[in-house]
Amino acid sequence: MGVDAILEIVRLGLGGALVAVGLVFLLGGAVGLLRFPDIYTQIHGATTANPLGAVIIVSGLAIAAPSLAMAAKLLLLALLLGALGPLWSHVFASAAHAGGLAPVTGKYTAPRPGAGEPT
Repeated sequence: MGVDAILEIVRLGLGGALVAVGLVFLLGGAVGLLRFPDIYTQIHGATTANPLGAVIIVSGLAIAAPSLAMAAKLLLLALLLGALGPLWSHVFASAAHAGGLAPVTGKYTAPRPGAGEPT
């Protein structure tokens, strides 16, 4: 096994590790979207974690890309995704506000599993 083969394995392993880390961020954004009580905190949770996860995933794909041209295109896509994350957050929150959705105020207590009405 030559040095080039070892470097290829390291490059693909690093790219795969970055994709896995990005998927963890996307999972965190999905949990935030499902768990938070109102639309504004859901937007905050999803649009904070998801663009970061997408940028990390696309960066990992760029590292694992077979050609330099494809890697450059993927890095430009990562920059675009990173720049559009805050924009989408603002658009979603503005649409919710224009639609008359009010945030949850006061103390919020999350529902506990199994604490519902007895069946």
